[in-house]
Amino acid sequence: MKTESPQSKHPKVLHVVLSMVVGGAERLVYDMVRYPVFADNPPVVCCLDALGELGEKLQREGYSVYHKNRKRGLDWTVITWLREIIRREKITVVHAHQYTPLFYAVPAALLAGRIKVVYTEHGRFYPDRKSWKRTLVNPLLALGVNHLISISHATADAMAEYDNFPRRRIKVIHNGIDSSGMNPVFDKSAKRLELGLNETCRIIGTAARLNSIKNIPMMLRGLKLVLQQFPDTCLVIAGQGEEEESLKQLADDLGIADQVKFIGLRFDLPEIYPLFDVFLLTSFSEGISITLLEAMASGVSAVVTDVGGNREVVVEGETGYLVPVDDDGLLAGRVCELLQETGLGSWGRAARKRVTEGFSVTGMMGEYQKLY
Repeated sequence: MKTESPQSKHPKVLHVVLSMVVGGAERLVYDMVRYPVFADNPPVVCCLDALGELGEKLQREGYSVYHKNRKRGLDWTVITWLREIIRREKITVVHAHQYTPLFYAVPAALLAGRIKVVYTEHGRFYPDRKSWKRTLVNPLLALGVNHLISISHATADAMAEYDNFPRRRIKVIHNGIDSSGMNPVFDKSAKRLELGLNETCRIIGTAARLNSIKNIPMMLRGLKLVLQQFPDTCLVIAGQGEEEESLKQLADDLGIADQVKFIGLRFDLPEIYPLFDVFLLTSFSEGISITLLEAMASGVSAVVTDVGGNREVVVEGETGYLVPVDDDGLLAGRVCELLQETGLGSWGRAARKRVTEGFSVTGMMGEYQKLY
């Protein structure tokens, strides 16, 4: 197990999450835990629910990762469980990711000795709704939080409008990635072969959880229209989730099953993004998508729905396009524009520059270090 250096100048951070099942927020936490500046005083992770693949990976790498398997509904034992871990690990900052971890982290940090609390909201449900419980409780919860963080301006506005958090206190820190891990040297022909793709097909693709909020059916319907103009196009979908079988059935019903490749959960995405001609993100709701940042950092232009923080990442007509939710025709039209664009390399370079300059892990972690 990684141990704290007695000369450490960095705070001992506890990240509280629902789980470390692979997803955008979870991958971000994984990178935050492993950020080199904290090597002398490694952060700890508490999963309220499942440990998940990334939690297991952190454990193998020597980090302390706890998981609770909390009961359904309110589970007050979570508070005492967190309090004991805060004391045992000598935590000085509790960083709660998403609302449920915040709900339990605030009283636990208070009971452990008024430990500093940072809260990051990573995204929104769809559709967003007001809750009278949150309207009443959240101003009180906010009193126990030192820093309220949103990953996008759109999410910050939603936190104020729907969750009754004080907007003036919400600071926006955009997600950031380590672009140095993108664009590795690899055999593209061999990777295509591994994925069951021929040498010449055009590839549009995504990497996402296969759940309802990601709106993958829009992607499939859009592909059907794209195939009318570019019949050699394939859609590659990386990820897993509860909708996988229904999505495969939809592809079959649309008559495009042979042009759709479901490749499951992947840890080699840096070798998959460069195969894409266009990256797609058709979600009903988004914060700042990690996979969108990774694809753009890999030099891939994107067509995304105009929701949440997507507009804060994609520059219309320069790094990609924004389209309305469920406008299958415009989605397909924009994809076709990019597929026939002779100067697509310039789009890719602009996308890479956009991420490098505005969404770096160094910039993101520098902001969090100030708060810690």
